Amino acid sequence: MKKTVLLVLFVIAMHMVMGLLLASCEQRPVSGYVVGKKYVPEHNTIHYNPVLHMNQVQHVRAKWVVFVADSLGVTPCHVKPDTYERLEKGQFVTTKGFE
Repeated sequence: MKKTVLLVLFVIAMHMVMGLLLASCEQRPVSGYVVGKKYVPEHNTIHYNPVLHMNQVQHVRAKWVVFVADSLGVTPCHVKPDTYERLEKGQFVTTKGFE
């Protein structure tokens, strides 16, 4: 009986710790210079599903990616279309950059 109660309390405590860790995860703002831009148009891809033994079509939405370089390296940032058009290579930017 005592072991079961301790096990249940341990499982509850682990769930609370995992929840706190996930809640504390936050995208840090990226500051640096725009070193590249990439537009991936909306498209469909086909891949084989081994469970269903058939090909499946997956729809991929359009992506606008800006590469920002700082002292730690280059970070890809997914931005909105208007932000993508406004930014130019060499421009200094501070953004979270994730949708």
